[in-house]
Amino acid sequence: MQVQAAVMLQPGQIEIREFEKPTPTADAFLLQVDNVGICGSDKHMYLGHTALKFPVIPGHEVVGTVAEIGQHANKTMNVMGGPITSGDRVTVVPGSKNCGRCYYCLRVPGRPTLCTGRTIYGFSNCENAPYLTGEFSEYTYIHGNSWVYKIPDSIPMGISVLTEPVAVATRAVERAFSPGLPHIGDGFGIGSRVAVLGCGPIGLLVIAVLRGSGAGTIIATDVVGSRLEMAKRMGADVTISVAETTAEERVEQIQALTDGVGVDIAMECAGIPAVFSEALDVVRRGGKVVEVGHYTDSGDTRVRPHQICNKDVDICGVWAYPQIQFQTALDFLQRTRAPLQELITHHLPLHQLEAGLDMLGQAGVYKVVIEPHTSV
Repeated sequence: MQVQAAVMLQPGQIEIREFEKPTPTADAFLLQVDNVGICGSDKHMYLGHTALKFPVIPGHEVVGTVAEIGQHANKTMNVMGGPITSGDRVTVVPGSKNCGRCYYCLRVPGRPTLCTGRTIYGFSNCENAPYLTGEFSEYTYIHGNSWVYKIPDSIPMGISVLTEPVAVATRAVERAFSPGLPHIGDGFGIGSRVAVLGCGPIGLLVIAVLRGSGAGTIIATDVVGSRLEMAKRMGADVTISVAETTAEERVEQIQALTDGVGVDIAMECAGIPAVFSEALDVVRRGGKVVEVGHYTDSGDTRVRPHQICNKDVDICGVWAYPQIQFQTALDFLQRTRAPLQELITHHLPLHQLEAGLDMLGQAGVYKVVIEPHTSV
């Protein structure tokens, strides 16, 4: 049986190719890909902003059905939610397999995303068998030692595809928690005032997580009006249009909303270097800046080191998430009251992947989902 997959031969060039459907070894299983979201990092890959060994089958925000499973897969994999069998609906952590030998694996095991030899679905070379290393494909080969989560029946298929981006959003909010003692105003806590700068899909999910975590006033900024409207749907209290204000005016507005001092937490989710500098401007003294948006290198920006010292501010980066973060994401999806289904605006078949990539960033487009088994 032949399996179709979208292969990125190089930046800007994608072909639908056929591969022989592999048979999983004893420690692996074959995943039928039902839904896979297009991530901003997929577009960066397409635009040539990511250093990879091509060709690559991209795609990592997956929900699928276990098709064939090796006899020892449940023993060799990290399966959460009970053993898996054929027909189970699951999601798979993209960065599942760490090398276990590099400096970071041995010396900083609590931060698995720092591993220099990780195998990552959707970012790995697909020249060698079993080829199906990403999820813009009808099937993906899930190797031993992967982290696999059974999706609870209480989570609708429609929003379960958001598990991976929700993992990013929950990790970003957790970075604002620590180090800190919220009861003395250090770090995120109930009632904290937060600015979310950038309301793409991740920024919107960050807003939803903040609202569900007890944030006080949430202020959202973006250049696109429809995104600001959606930010309110996700839980923002105040929105500020970047298109209609200057940076100085935004600082003044935010200070007016926060007793003249600035927000406790500023979260950069735009992926625009200048917005990081703005985050430093809007955060209060003793506050925290969380940098979420720069998974790829978009360039530099001017920063005044004195401002960081004078404000005694903490700056925290976010580089993906530990594998266990998927449990947090699934817990959130089961409990949130945010209308997350509104974030999924388009469903496309596999052969329209390039059209979906082109749509990202347009007004009214949030999450585009590819359905590999749909022909039209």
